[in-house]
Amino acid sequence: MGTTLATYYAKLQDMPDSEYKVEILEDGPIKKIAVNGKVYEVDYNMGGDSIHSIIIDHHSHGVQISPSSNNSYTIMNKGEFYQIELQGEMEKIHNARSGAEAVGRQVVQAPMPGVILKTYVKKGDSVKRGDPLCVLVAMKMENEIRAVTDGVVKEVFIEDNMKVGLNDRIMVIE
Repeated sequence: MGTTLATYYAKLQDMPDSEYKVEILEDGPIKKIAVNGKVYEVDYNMGGDSIHSIIIDHHSHGVQISPSSNNSYTIMNKGEFYQIELQGEMEKIHNARSGAEAVGRQVVQAPMPGVILKTYVKKGDSVKRGDPLCVLVAMKMENEIRAVTDGVVKEVFIEDNMKVGLNDRIMVIE
């Protein structure tokens, strides 16, 4: 199939066990996208703020896509509404490593080598689970690192434009 440019995971919020792996295979005027391994040729145009004309395998769809909250979108297609949660591959790996039951002192580590583009929090800030902490750029992709637990930022080991290696400490949350 070649090189995958990006991978995302989409979940329908009304169906918790429905996860779709979406891979961007080719980016150009016509994109090649694989959904759970099935390849589609996709073209799209913006028709307004949230209206998209999407052509999938030569069939046109008028779709309204509106952001609902962090990583969550409302999609209306042919009068039907869908709530989806979208997660990047690195975020999914990081969340899987962190575990759903993170409690107590958490040392946030870099999931891959890269450069810190932006730091959103500083020592003493309160954070909630899922809050963005910083943006790590790796392989020309921006990856948002999020808090895995509620707490207070006790230590920050990074600053903007700083290089980090795999598993380098980014910050501590208690």
